[in-house]
Amino acid sequence: MSLSQFPADAKVLAREMKPALDALEQGRLKSLARISQGWKKITITVLIMIGVSVLILAITTSLATSRGNEMVFLVIPVGLIGIIYCAVIHHKFISGHKAIYCAVYKEKVIGGMTRLIQPDMTYSPDRGISEKAFMEMGLYSTGIDRYHSEDLFAGKIGKTAIMFSEAHAEEKRTSRDSKGRKKTRWVTIFRGLLTIVDFNKNFRSWVTVKPDFAESTFGWFGRKIQGFSANLVRLENPEFEDAFVVHGGDQVEARYILTPDMQDRLLDLRKWFGDDIRIAFHNSRMHLTIPNSDNWFEPNINRSAHDTTQMQMFLRQMSSVFRLVEMLDLNTRIWTKD
Repeated sequence: MSLSQFPADAKVLAREMKPALDALEQGRLKSLARISQGWKKITITVLIMIGVSVLILAITTSLATSRGNEMVFLVIPVGLIGIIYCAVIHHKFISGHKAIYCAVYKEKVIGGMTRLIQPDMTYSPDRGISEKAFMEMGLYSTGIDRYHSEDLFAGKIGKTAIMFSEAHAEEKRTSRDSKGRKKTRWVTIFRGLLTIVDFNKNFRSWVTVKPDFAESTFGWFGRKIQGFSANLVRLENPEFEDAFVVHGGDQVEARYILTPDMQDRLLDLRKWFGDDIRIAFHNSRMHLTIPNSDNWFEPNINRSAHDTTQMQMFLRQMSSVFRLVEMLDLNTRIWTKD
């Protein structure tokens, strides 16, 4: 199925999925009732904590000083017990039910939409592209200390195998303040979508295409600095040269991959996904990173399971990535690759 055949309106899909949406909506209402119970329990607990603490403080004022000081310390265990109880209630009644609903929604709705618009694709909400695959792209040189990936789509669009998922890669950095105390902070190296797609040409070398920050920031001087970098590949398209800096293991093969037509298509891809995209070609595959601070494919429990506006948003999100196969013309196989 070509992208132009994808249903433009989520209402079309909602009619196909009505039995699943009906069952999901019943579960959502039950979950909301349990969440409401949880908030009531937490509110009552907080009020009791405040009341007991006020009572203890009132009693201390009527006792001798030493005895009163001892009574004040009772406020601490009362507070700790209340906090622990509230945390348990929040996990059991609030976050727990939200997590369960989101998991079921993803499986039934997002998974169902995926099967309807692209039968050769599968959606696995709890899986993602591995940290090893992320590092092998060669697009980020910084070490990764914490990594998470989810919402994996994998399969074929026409002849082209494709997979993509959300990912968040972070680096742990430590420093010391003026008093010598150690501080730790987590710095995001990448957050967004990872895409690995079968390229329509066989090749043995590697090529990376990254935003050209040096030339766009420093102009002629930045271009001169780039000239000292190893494996730099210069191309004839001035717009492409202004947007990207290209490195490759083989100059001839880099031009075999980045034909003038492919350069124009990658510029269109940049307009579609933003200026910060990065591309790597190796093992006859194309790897694409699309920075995005939003958390895609996350349903809102406060919206009806039948809400086609939310479904339309998820449909747009997945279709925007499916579209790159068409944008890059990857189903055209005139280079003898099956």
